[in-house]
Amino acid sequence: MAEVKFYKLGVLPGTLEANAVYFIENGSYAEHYVTNSAGVAKMVGNTTMINALISTQLSGLNSTEIVANIAARDALGAGLNRNTLVYVIDATGDGTVISGAASYLFNNSNDTWIKISEFESLDAAVSWSNVSGKPTSTPGAIDAAVTNSHTHTNKAQLDLINVDGNGAATYNGDQIKNWNTVNW
Repeated sequence: MAEVKFYKLGVLPGTLEANAVYFIENGSYAEHYVTNSAGVAKMVGNTTMINALISTQLSGLNSTEIVANIAARDALGAGLNRNTLVYVIDATGDGTVISGAASYLFNNSNDTWIKISEFESLDAAVSWSNVSGKPTSTPGAIDAAVTNSHTHTNKAQLDLINVDGNGAATYNGDQIKNWNTVNW
């Protein structure tokens, strides 16, 4: 039977002894390693250590925050240590947002905010004066043109003009004679 040696160290050595147990101090817990007969180590964990490692890794991930206004967004930025998506409910404190909400990315590498979207038109009522690229006609003139677009004083007579199966023009079902064949 092989003898097992125990070591308590601050750092795991580069070359490990075969059939040994290493206790390595690491903050508030100790890492445990067990080597086989060839000196190859496997880490031995416990629930507390594993949960702490998971929590540490998850805390470093990017996140999403929701804040009331631009002032709250800016205050949040002072304490951020990672890239973060922030939804601002009332983003009117940003001069580029007329009304409503906006989403921003906090860029941790240079402590800047990047607006990625705004939501000012969700409940917006658009008025004619705010339409860009509109025609010079008034809404009333446009409505009148649409209403009168196919209105004629002689509409009933015009509706009687048609084409028969041979492609000849008809009026009220009768073929229309060419001018040159009409006897004056």
